[in-house]
Amino acid sequence: MTEQDNLQNKEQPSSGETALMNQVQISAAVNAPANAPEKKPRKRHLFAKGFAFGMGVMLMICIMLFLVLMLTRRVYISGRAGLADAELIAKTESIAYYLKSHSLYDYDPDALRDGMLQGLMEGTGDRYAQYYNTQELADLMNDYEGNFCGLGVLIKQSPEGDVYVSGTYKDSPAEEAGFTEGDVFKAVDGVDVEGWDRYDVAELIRGEEGTSVTITVYRESTGETLDLTATRKQLKKIDVEYRMVSDTTGYIWIKDFDEVAVTQFAEALEDLRSQGMEDMILDLRTNTGGLLRAVLDITRQIMCKGVIVSTRNAQGEIDSYKCDGKNEFTGDILILTDGYTASASEILVGALKDHGMAISMGTTTFGKGVVQDFFYLSDASGIKFTTEEYLTPNGTAIDGVGIEPDIVVEFDYDRYIEDKTDNQLEAAIEYMASH
Repeated sequence: MTEQDNLQNKEQPSSGETALMNQVQISAAVNAPANAPEKKPRKRHLFAKGFAFGMGVMLMICIMLFLVLMLTRRVYISGRAGLADAELIAKTESIAYYLKSHSLYDYDPDALRDGMLQGLMEGTGDRYAQYYNTQELADLMNDYEGNFCGLGVLIKQSPEGDVYVSGTYKDSPAEEAGFTEGDVFKAVDGVDVEGWDRYDVAELIRGEEGTSVTITVYRESTGETLDLTATRKQLKKIDVEYRMVSDTTGYIWIKDFDEVAVTQFAEALEDLRSQGMEDMILDLRTNTGGLLRAVLDITRQIMCKGVIVSTRNAQGEIDSYKCDGKNEFTGDILILTDGYTASASEILVGALKDHGMAISMGTTTFGKGVVQDFFYLSDASGIKFTTEEYLTPNGTAIDGVGIEPDIVVEFDYDRYIEDKTDNQLEAAIEYMASH
């Protein structure tokens, strides 16, 4: 029962008292002087005034709240408090309406949303910033773990831009379909890929397990253009290949710095040492990087005691990653590099060279001296952008510059296509034999 209900109950007589009160009121009216003032119900009058005052206060509060919200909105629109303000949302809805009402072409609303979010990342000016929808991020993480669905074909790109086959996984769909080293990609399922980047070609080749893909290649050794069809299947990445190239020199090719690379590198070291390896050729050509933790774990398997790399964030804070030197490789190390040797690969090159443990041969590395972090969103999608730059042990920043080789040897692509000769590897073997 409310306070107002109590007040009304007090003012209302019981049914038994009503007749008596009526008689009293009639009698009072008859006996009262004609000019006697009428009595007013003061309690009701005070309640009405209080109610009106309360409503006025509430109205003032609402007006003030509205003004505060409008001010906040203006700050939001100006960008000082966020991005997804009311004006932007309204503009986005307007664009969606116009597209739906007037576009000549069909479009996927999900693709529009993904494109909008990717555009947001591109707007940062960070060339490495990226938005990944839920499926893309899951695929990427799966790839980092060493799993993928594809053909098992290894891809490189020539200085002229030709994307070609550099090898195939053993017992893979690519091997069964007849791909050979040197085959140049021309089309994938009828899509012309000439002039494409090798990563885009690789992405087009991958797909769902059990689906087939037809790839058109040009085989220079025979002058033929061939259509090779293969069925995609789940494969485990082989990030590390190795062999002995002389009685005392082992060769290790690290293709990517994924989770599986750490174990595969350790296995390669153990096997090659059992075969008599004293010196090492470390091939990082076409290795565009990968996980920071992976390259740190691999570096710690061969480096002396000291700093591997240092990172510096936007606040100028520096963190150093170190090696205890317990697994130091005591033989000579020669590292092969090219213009695709980037990021995590350059961390390994810079660490070994700055500590005087290795020399490099080939061509200047790519020059990606920055680190990206992943941030996960509520729907399991995510973003990646640059958060730190890194410095080699000597404090050198190599972003946009790269690491020059101690011995310059250009890759002879024509010779490789002609007879599969890797002139850079041959030069490395000769150098190790003579030193």
